[in-house]
Amino acid sequence: MSNDFGGRMTLRFSNSTLISLRSTVTMSPGRNSVEAIANQDGSVDRAGTVKPGTCEISFAAADDHDYDALISGNRFNATLIEEFGGRTHYFTNAFLSGEASINRMNGEVTGLSLTFEGYRKAAS
Repeated sequence: MSNDFGGRMTLRFSNSTLISLRSTVTMSPGRNSVEAIANQDGSVDRAGTVKPGTCEISFAAADDHDYDALISGNRFNATLIEEFGGRTHYFTNAFLSGEASINRMNGEVTGLSLTFEGYRKAAS
């Protein structure tokens, strides 16, 4: 596996929606979170919580994107291809969560995350 990151990336949903990604893609593929709890006697416990996997995305606004439909539509599978990094990421039973915010100066959409149940990656 290479240690190359960035470069050209494409995100396609199984319903044929193609997202033109911009700037940052931040993934949190883990499905568990652990919180440290300090006890009054100085000992430390932990509490585990199951959580969804997420992938924060920013992308170019498009006139044909109906943001309400993207957020409230059926679940889908998605594929993220990192051409330069040589990786393909597969997300299953996914949906978009959050609230779309569009910067009218540069056309960038932020505030949405791809939320998913299943994740795997492979070398391209």
